[in-house]
Amino acid sequence: MAVKQNKVLNQFADFLLWVEKLKETDKDLWLKPLSTGKWSLREVLTHIMYWDKNSLEMMVPNMAEDAKLFFVDIEKHNQEAAVYAQTYNSLDTLIDDLIKTRKQLLDLLEEKYDDTTIFTIDNRNYTYKKFVHIFIHHDEHHKKQIEDFLEQEKSA
Repeated sequence: MAVKQNKVLNQFADFLLWVEKLKETDKDLWLKPLSTGKWSLREVLTHIMYWDKNSLEMMVPNMAEDAKLFFVDIEKHNQEAAVYAQTYNSLDTLIDDLIKTRKQLLDLLEEKYDDTTIFTIDNRNYTYKKFVHIFIHHDEHHKKQIEDFLEQEKSA
């Protein structure tokens, strides 16, 4: 993955450095809910990977000038990801799969990325930059949840 000097894609790729470090997580924590009624680390990481997979397979390949795209049903997609998470018996395997999927997505984005291309998603104008920023913020949201959880567990 040779990401050019594209700040947005580099920022999106930075998540991988952080996620790789999660392999050091105490193995008995990855199945524990981050807080009452919330997902576990396994489900959150699968959720992120599932969105990357959707972007890789359904969204980015179809991003072109004047394309009309639509996000999947978010609740249904998230529920499917939570169910799929149950197939993982190893945190390392899950992290490896997430990294592999994100790298494939980054490669495709690098290939197609053009700041001038305008398309719609759910009838709203988007550029590649705006699209990627949604997922950078999504990563940051879940990264903070996970870091807060791990910090709390450390001091418990």
